[in-house]
Amino acid sequence: MPLLATEVFTPNDYPKYTYVERGGQKLEQLLADALQTPKAVVSISGPSKSGKTVLVERIVGNDNIIVVSGAEIRTAEGLWDRALDWMGAPSSVTEQETKGTADQYGGQFSGGVGVPLVARADAQANMATTDTRSNSTATVRGRGGLAQVAKEIADSEFVLLVDDFHYMDREIQAEAAKQIKAAAERGIKICVASVPHRSDDVVRSNPELRGRTSNIDTTFWTPAELKEIAIRGFARLNAEIADEDALRFANESCGSPQLMQAICLQACRLLNLREESPKLIKLVVPATVARTIFEVTSLQSDYSSLVGRMHQGPKIRGVERKTFKLHDGSMGDVYRCVLLAIAEDPPRMGLPYQELMARIERVCTADSPVGSSVKEACKQIRDFALAMYPNQRIIDFDDEAATDTLSIVDPYFLFYLRSSTKLEALGKN
Repeated sequence: MPLLATEVFTPNDYPKYTYVERGGQKLEQLLADALQTPKAVVSISGPSKSGKTVLVERIVGNDNIIVVSGAEIRTAEGLWDRALDWMGAPSSVTEQETKGTADQYGGQFSGGVGVPLVARADAQANMATTDTRSNSTATVRGRGGLAQVAKEIADSEFVLLVDDFHYMDREIQAEAAKQIKAAAERGIKICVASVPHRSDDVVRSNPELRGRTSNIDTTFWTPAELKEIAIRGFARLNAEIADEDALRFANESCGSPQLMQAICLQACRLLNLREESPKLIKLVVPATVARTIFEVTSLQSDYSSLVGRMHQGPKIRGVERKTFKLHDGSMGDVYRCVLLAIAEDPPRMGLPYQELMARIERVCTADSPVGSSVKEACKQIRDFALAMYPNQRIIDFDDEAATDTLSIVDPYFLFYLRSSTKLEALGKN
């Protein structure tokens, strides 16, 4: 059977055919060594959608990884409940205890715990007729939490990955961190994954973990690393993609291997390469086709409501906000100016204040917003994202740092802003 494009490019699954070793297998070796360190908790930090889970799967195997999402944890005990769910453990067990008695005319003996008494080795041979009776007691026992998980996977090859630890409430983090420490001491291999700006959450939640964690920091993928996904994947389908086209896909992926996979899969569909070709195909991806590929892929990450809210800005009280003439022929206030600047070429996940202002000047054809209004707009945009997605960091603005950097945390948001038709449609309105 020929390979299918959906098998080769799998954005939400382990990339069997397109895995790329980063930094000459440096990350893989660091993780393998960390997991062999007795009683240590492995802390993996990296941007959203940068392949942290895939990295763990690569080292321990897909069948040996137990993934628990921090967003699902409402109590510390919930951590072990999710792990036991993965194992298929029942939520409760009923233990049956049966006691029986047997009376013989002229003599008596009793049975103990277990099945109804039917015989005794020391019964007298001359016993005749007996009258037996039994009585049962049922006891329902719930799950055993950490103790039960330790009994199942301690000192084994299984690894518990607590993904998005930062999504737990602070109070839950504190208790969960204590139990994670206890679990590691019992021989359970644990990885805790989080985004860079929350990478120390597990240690802050339990300072006793300081010195007991093995920290592995990942970053957004480089275009050269992302390009390899396209080259390897299309080769598996017996197709050859030009270097410049692979690099174009990589640049639009905003550092995310998952997004690169999604773009390549959509390219296969639009170029009618749905399965492995019997003969070598040299792919041609004109700029207009690439634009369609990106636009269709953006539908998988619908941020239309958030972009609309950001574009609208806060409710106007009193004087109307000043509008500016923009290079796309539209008119817009400071909020549209900021969004168009973020969407400008080249895609950047972090925009220091000076670079952001330079981009804003480029998207305006004449006057442009002043710095104070731009900073206020950045704060509001950040707050809109937090209000709409309280458990997900999408965009950040650090106005206390020397550089006043506007950071795009979620690659899918930047991709949607650049590749969808949302900003264009808002400009027409």
